[in-house]
Amino acid sequence: MNSRKITYSPSYENGRRCLYCSKPIADQEHAARVFCEKYYDEMGKVHDCKTTYHRKHEKPDKLIQNSIGNSHRLITNKISSMICNIGLTVSTEDLNAYGIELTKAISFEIMSDGTLTTIFLRYRIVSNPKTNKHLICIYEQ
Repeated sequence: MNSRKITYSPSYENGRRCLYCSKPIADQEHAARVFCEKYYDEMGKVHDCKTTYHRKHEKPDKLIQNSIGNSHRLITNKISSMICNIGLTVSTEDLNAYGIELTKAISFEIMSDGTLTTIFLRYRIVSNPKTNKHLICIYEQ
């Protein structure tokens, strides 16, 4: 039996284009396709319009998230240093000396007696407004 391979050339009548690079997408491709297919060039570099497009659009949110995460890690390191040097009960002056701002906490709660509880990544600080003493509690990891 004579087997001949039949090849079809793609058509581009629907005018679909990649959302990132605007190259035409063949009508024979799946209807849900909105990006070029990922491919590798002769140097081995990957060309992936879908990943590049989403990375570009998510970048502002990622930068904000990274900034907040870095800020909380820095505060955690400051609190760890303060615990090593002073202990788990510190004064407001100690917090100020180490540059720890309770307003930068992940969350906080004020009780009816004025006691402030601030939550950080690895620590909870319970502040007594009358004595200006702060008790640091370490979360178990």
